[in-house]
Order: sequence, then structure tokens, then C-alpha cells
Amino acid sequence: MSKIIKPTLICILAFFILEAFLAPLSLNAQDAKTLENGLRVIIEEDHRNPIVVFSVFIDSGAAYEGVYLGSGISHLVEHMLFKGTKKYHPGAIEDILHKYGGKIAGFTSHDYTGYRITILKEHKDVAIDILKEMLTRPIFNKKELKKEMQVIEREMDLNKDDPGRRLSRMTFSNAYSRHPYNLPVIGYKENFRRLRRKDLLIFFKSSYIPEKMVLAVVGDIDKNSIFNEIENALGSLPRGGSKVTTLPQEPEQMAARYTEEALDIEGSYVNIAYHSSELLNKDLYPMDLLSFILGQGESSILNDKLRMKKELVLSISSYNYTPRDSGLFVISSVLKEENAKEALEEILKEIKDIKENGVTEKDLVKAKNNFLAGHIYQKETIRSKASDLAIGELLTGNPLFFEEYIEKIKSVTAKDIQLSAKKYLRKENMTVAILSKSGKILKPDSKKDLTLKKRKINKITLKNGLVVLVSSDPHLPIVSSSLVFKGGLRLETKENNGISKITSFMLMDGTDSKSREDLALSYESKGISLGTYSGNNSIGISGECLKEHAEYTLKLISEVCMDSNFPENEVEREKDELLTIIDMQDNSITNHGQRLLKKLLFKRHPYRFQGIGTRESISKIKREDIVKFYDDMLFGKNMVLGISGDCDIDEIKTLVEKYFSKLPSNKKTLPIPKKELPMDSLRKSLVKVPKEQSLMLVGFHGISIYDKDLFAVEVMMDIISTESGVLFKNIREKSGLSYAVGASEVLGLDPGYIVLYTLTSKGNLKSVKDILFKEMNKFIKNGPTDEDLRKSKNHLKATQKMSLETNSGFIFKASLDELYGLGYNNYKNYDKNITRVTKEDVKKAAERLLTLNKCAILTLEGK
Repeated sequence: MSKIIKPTLICILAFFILEAFLAPLSLNAQDAKTLENGLRVIIEEDHRNPIVVFSVFIDSGAAYEGVYLGSGISHLVEHMLFKGTKKYHPGAIEDILHKYGGKIAGFTSHDYTGYRITILKEHKDVAIDILKEMLTRPIFNKKELKKEMQVIEREMDLNKDDPGRRLSRMTFSNAYSRHPYNLPVIGYKENFRRLRRKDLLIFFKSSYIPEKMVLAVVGDIDKNSIFNEIENALGSLPRGGSKVTTLPQEPEQMAARYTEEALDIEGSYVNIAYHSSELLNKDLYPMDLLSFILGQGESSILNDKLRMKKELVLSISSYNYTPRDSGLFVISSVLKEENAKEALEEILKEIKDIKENGVTEKDLVKAKNNFLAGHIYQKETIRSKASDLAIGELLTGNPLFFEEYIEKIKSVTAKDIQLSAKKYLRKENMTVAILSKSGKILKPDSKKDLTLKKRKINKITLKNGLVVLVSSDPHLPIVSSSLVFKGGLRLETKENNGISKITSFMLMDGTDSKSREDLALSYESKGISLGTYSGNNSIGISGECLKEHAEYTLKLISEVCMDSNFPENEVEREKDELLTIIDMQDNSITNHGQRLLKKLLFKRHPYRFQGIGTRESISKIKREDIVKFYDDMLFGKNMVLGISGDCDIDEIKTLVEKYFSKLPSNKKTLPIPKKELPMDSLRKSLVKVPKEQSLMLVGFHGISIYDKDLFAVEVMMDIISTESGVLFKNIREKSGLSYAVGASEVLGLDPGYIVLYTLTSKGNLKSVKDILFKEMNKFIKNGPTDEDLRKSKNHLKATQKMSLETNSGFIFKASLDELYGLGYNNYKNYDKNITRVTKEDVKKAAERLLTLNKCAILTLEGK
């Protein structure tokens, strides 16, 4: 099932409460139309925010490439549609959308290729014109094609280095013997290199025809007028040949398959996959629920037994992938190599138990109602609505497939799940794929087997100093809560590095009245998403629930906050898991680079540490250290509680008095970290790594959230970091020397850091560095152009509005701003502050911060 259901939600809800929100919808003739040329158009008005999403899906993906099968031509064409049309020169599409605050994305799967534009409603005409040009008049410029093919080859190399992607590829290529799902969407390098411009033209002409297109438009629009605009823009597109591609069917698997590869990593990655149902199959519903019961959520069977009780895995999950043709039911785990064989045996034992005894009614109700709750949560964003409508129509012929899906889920019985498990989860239908350092886990004998509508925030201050922010937003029956503390990495030392992270983990490990298991069941059984986090400057507890569980959620947050008892046995388990994560952190070249760069940039300040700590520091941390660390942060004046959603302000005020008035009011002042000294020269480090790719990072000391140049720096970072920015254009676009290039900024209560990054090959490192420094010198000297400044301002304003679209995003931002002294209404001044930034402001910020002669340069040199 391609829908994403929140993995940590398990709930027991009264169905009748949700009926008003989950009743099947129907599109009338005005909502869904087919143009004379065959293009299907689906429109839904949603006036909550002044945003419009255009999602167009092409009925042609990597499995439908015909004579080009295995070349990745679908993916290449998707990339090239961004690289110029008869009207828009290469780079213009991103520039124009950036200018108008829009975002564009492309994606390719086995079954389809898709494009999505999100834009403010006043610029919808721009989006329609760009879609028209991309879908009808791409030019496939030879120079751009050569560069893009180099970029995609770098992406192929990156896929080899990433353990998760590599394992997924191993799984699919071994599970499927005949069906094209066994081929990588990105293609094989040798086939890919044979592609020429004429091949792209042939493929585009046969695939991008109106009969194979579905366009869904959702947002603050008028249905009639937007349909007329689309018909005017795309109605004249001629029909194609309407050739139907028939794919070979996968034969029934008759014996278990095993595959293992050795990779220079720490730990091991394991997938167990079973052939499952296709999307239009009644077995979809019990198999989706089974994937939830087995491996989604803290109290899921596999997580509870293998991770928490037996401590065999670091993480474990399951999902049911159901594309157009038969998919895969996959159980994925990350674990220590020495535990892999035992973990495999235990997973198979749990599957056998379900086939013999079925699932409990309690687990079934939890899973069902999580799907219902998750369905409501997804309604918050119009992006998910547009994708649902378009994918539903394309793959099933029913734009409301995902609405009806929920109704079918509700009728599944425990017996249905047991029968489906027996049907699909058979040993002979199984494929096991493993990545490990040794490559020898499987012994030979085992192989046998936008503008926001104005939101008012009400501020309440309890007697103990706790600030409570409440915002009412009744458009969906959801309530989101964020309880944030000043703390985090900023308060750590070399000796206790990682204590914030382990403290945040342990807040979920039990309270005075609930064990870890009881706590997990208490929130998951009601569809409540409850979690904790630890960052550079704060830690916190968050909750999201349906409105009828708002009081219960606040009660749970208060218990986790004030009654966590940090059990001794859980301390050791959490430490063991963190130690394994520490051992595996350098499996990702980007994580490896970030870890080393921070040590180059910071010599005194705690920002030099990794949030997960080090082996030395984690090993020394004791329960009493965690209790004291947490207790020092636990006082009202050091905290803010934010609540947003379908709630009554007076009722919330009563509830927070009831559950949070016992927080202590006065504690000692939090420690202030040592101020970092400025860099007075270049700091360089070269590290050789066993990777296909090489990574170069250039780091600078940054600013704090209180800095006078905050907004000028934000504009500067946008100009140099985005896909229409100077680095992307001149390193990735013009030269094609790098797969990924850009910049990022980490802000904090103290000055953070700025990073320029590029992923490339070993042979291109010097060339990429020369271009990067040349372009940055030019930018520092000249500052931004008028057009760059205008585009960046529009982009930042639109991005900020979109980031506050959900209740959880909105209240988390407001709560942190209040906690840090910026004020809970700080977001309201964002547009005005960005508008005030001048070219000279940006130029001065660049001169101040991008000190190319006093920076840190880290190079991870691959093979």
C-alpha cells in the first residue's frame, strides 16, 4: 500500500465518533472531467490557506520502458523536463517558481512518473504555464543532457554507498525474477550510458500523451475557472498512439531465496520480503493491517519482542508495498551482526505464531483505528490530497480510492488477517537480503532453509512560571501539543556528551504509574502520537491526537514530564542502543562529514559534539546523572507548553492548571557554555573513506537567532543553497561535476555554523573546490543580483507559510520562539523582516561570515 500511515499511532477509537469525518466522499461531474484528448482532470476546492497544488501523474514508470527497460530513461526524462522547454531556458523554471514563492518536485516510480507544483493562489497561472511547457515542449538540450547524465551517475554511486538503498535494491532484484519491478528505477549504469537524445525524444513522444496523464488540482481555487484554464492550456495536446504495454507476470516463487553482500559498514541491515498482493486486491486490506500489527508502533509485536524485550535489533519495522502489480510485504531491521541469525529466527517464529493463532482483537482494533486517525491527520495538507486523487485515478480508475480504502479497512476481521498471513507469509515465498561487514551471516546450510489564515494565540502563565500558548483551529478534529524546555546539546560537556539524547529517550521508558510497555499501550491504544526529542538548544515532549483524546494526551504529557522514573534496566538498554548507533553513524558519508566538520569548527563550545555522544561519554553516564541533568531543567520558567487545534481555550486553561500546576517554579540558572573563539586561519582535514563518492564540506562560524543580521543571512543562505542558487547552477548544472551541492545553516541560542557541501567523485574534487571558491568569491565581492534577491524573498516567505500549515508545525514554532525570548507571535513579523533586507545587507553578511581564508575545509575522499 503506497499510503503512508503514521507508524507510531495505535488507537482504540469509537467508530461512530469518526463517521462524520470518514464517510466516503463523491466527486460530481464538475470535480472530475476527461478532456476530449483523454487527459483526466480532478479538482477539489480547499480554501483553508491561499495555496494551490498541481499534481500530474504519467502512466509510465520504470517498469514500462519497453526497449529501454533497465536504462532508467523514465527517471532521466523526469530530470530533463526541468532543464528547458521552448519557452523556458535551462534553469528558468526553478528561477521563476522561486521568484513567485513556488516549489516544484519530480519523482519516478516503477508504475508512474509524477510532477508537483505548490504555489500561492495568486500565481496559479504561472504553475499552469510551466506544467504545459514541461509536458508538451521540452527541448532535451544536448549540453544539459550530458551534464544531467553525469549527475545521475553520481546518484547511482551514492545509492551504492547508502546501506538502506542498497539493501532495498538487493531485495527487489532477488525477489522478482521476471517482472520489471526487479530493475532499479534509476537504471543500470551500462544501459544508462547508452542513452542518446533521440532515445529521450522517442520515449517522451510515446509516453507523455494525454491519455496517460492525470492532473489533480487542490487548493484555494474556483473549480469552474481552473478547469477552463487547464482545458485552454492542455486541451489541444494531441492524442498519442494509445499503445498498451503488457508486463510479464511474476511466476509463483517455489523456494526461499537468500542473498548477502559484504559492505564496509558497522552493524548489519536485514530485509525479509514476501510476495504480496497488488493494489486492486481484497487481500490489500488485511495485509496492510498485518504490517501495522507486526512492525509499526512502539507496542507492535516485533518492536516489543525483538527490540525492547530481547534487545536483538536496533530498529525493526514492516510495510506492505502494493503497486499496480503484485508487491512485497517487507520486514526491515538494523542490528549488530552477531545478532542477525537469532533475530531472523525470532522474526520467523512470530510470523508462524500469527499464522497458527491469528492476531488479538485488541491489536486489530488498535491497527484499524490508527489507519482511521492517520487518514484524518493526512487531510491537513493539500499536497497529500492532490497526490491521493491523482494516484487513485491513475492506478485504480477511482480518484476516491483512498477514501474508500478506509471503509474497507474497517470491515477486516482477525480471521481475514490470519488467512492472508497463511497465503502470503510462506517460507517458499520468502526472500532474505542482508548487508553486513563480513558478508557471511548466511552460512551455506541456512540457504536451504503560503499566507496563513490569521491564527490567534492566547497566552496563559501559570503561577509556577509555565507559559501556555493556546490556538484554536477547528477545521479538523486534531489537537497538537508541544512542551519544550531550554536544554539539549548546549548544556553538555565532553564527559556527559549524549546525556540529552538519552534523557529524551528515557522519558518514554516508564513513569511512577506506568511501565514502558504500559505507557506505549496507553497512547497507541487511543491513536495518540506521543514522542520526545533532543536538539542543540532544547528538549521536548510532543503529542498529537484526535480532539476527543485531548485531555488524556495532556495528562500523559504531564506524567512523562513530571513522573518519569528513569528505570535502571532501561538505562542500560538505551545506552546499548546508542552505542550501536554511534558505531554505525559513519555508514552515511554525510553524517561522517558533519561529525568531523563540527570538531574542526568548534574547539570550546558544545556545538562541537554529536547529539548521540561518544562511546567514552555514553559508557560513563549513570542513572543518577540523567536524573540530575533532567531535574536541573525541570522548572516552570524554563518551559513553554503550546496547544493548537480543535479545542476550547477555556477548557484547555482548566486542563493545564489541573495537570501542570505542580511543576516546580524556581530552580538554579542553567549553565552558560564557553564562548567559541574566532578562527584565525584555515583549518583543513583530509580523510580517506571506502566509498564510491567523495564529500567536501566548507564550514564557517555562523550566527545566533538573536543576531541583527539574522534575516540578511537567511536570504543569503537561500540564494546560495537552493536549486536556482549560485552553487547549484555553476557546479551541478553547468559542469555536471557533482550529484549534490548546496549550503545549509545551523542556528542556535549561541552562534552556530554555515556549511557549503558537494558530493562528487575523487577525480573531480579539485575542480569542484576551485569552482566553489571562485563562485563564492564572486558572490562576496558583488553581492546578489536584484533578481536573486527578489526570488529569494518570495521563496522564503512562501516556504515559511507552508511550514506552518499543520497544527503541529505551527505550535512547535510558536512555542520555541516564546521559549527563546523571541515571542510567540514572532512568525507574524517574518514577511516584514524579510522584505526589509537589501542587497547591501546580504553583501555585508557574506563579507562578515563567508571568510574563505579563515574557514574549515573537510574532505572525505572516496575510492
